[in-house]
Amino acid sequence: MASKKKDPVSRRAKKNARRDARKRSGTRSERALRPRYLYDLEPPGIYYREWDTPKGTDEEAMNKVNDAFGRDSDAALTMRFMLEYRWTYGPRVPVMAARQLDQIVVRTDLATDLAQTMGVPPEEAREHLHTLHARGVLLIADDGSLWMTVPSGTGTNDHWVFVEKKADAPLEATAD
Repeated sequence: MASKKKDPVSRRAKKNARRDARKRSGTRSERALRPRYLYDLEPPGIYYREWDTPKGTDEEAMNKVNDAFGRDSDAALTMRFMLEYRWTYGPRVPVMAARQLDQIVVRTDLATDLAQTMGVPPEEAREHLHTLHARGVLLIADDGSLWMTVPSGTGTNDHWVFVEKKADAPLEATAD
């Protein structure tokens, strides 16, 4: 069997490609310093002033709220949302912004349209919207509308850029 000779040009090209990919993604320490959570990105606006941090495991937190307020209480419902949100947003949850996004999902066609486009159930589309929000790709503006954004520190941006409005603030439900 003939021995394979390594092509020095090909080997050099692969080595250069790996080096360039490392440069584009930054050094190991730079990658470690990149924000992992929306909180770390410091989004602007009134919806991002307060961050909640549920303590303990999901079961411990729910048991504490259920014992104090009851399983069917508003506090228990809020805690269920908080625990769900923390899986998406990390340890600090922008409760006002996350709830506003849920209101947009419930009261507009955004999630339905996204679900049809992606070929997924509406609940999965809702999860995708929260994931994009948690990464800073979507933000809630001060007027309650949802915008596609570019976080500060991305490329040459030194501030957040609101690129395209995705949904107006939902109208309040009216009593008939």
